[in-house]
Amino acid sequence: MSIAPRTKAALVSARELPNLVDAAVKAAAVRAQIPDAAGPVIVKWELIGRVLRDLKQAQPFADGVVAELGAKGVKASPAILIVDKKILAGFFEKIAVPQQRQF
Repeated sequence: MSIAPRTKAALVSARELPNLVDAAVKAAAVRAQIPDAAGPVIVKWELIGRVLRDLKQAQPFADGVVAELGAKGVKASPAILIVDKKILAGFFEKIAVPQQRQF
């Protein structure tokens, strides 16, 4: 099962979305040669921090934020997310990260 390329954007109904995501995950697993890939996992989360310009500063910044929070009794995990050309660095609050949910 593969997704046919389209020349222009199309609307996808909420009913079709899980099947499209599942097909995309399976196709990517085959291309990447990942054996026994499970279905897609969607985790709702929030990364709290700042947008940075230098990737070399991202991990020290995230670690520093988590260290400061830890000193005040807040349990957090450092996080870095790169989307397009934006580098987001900061933390996930451990109690706010939900359990993974599979289709």
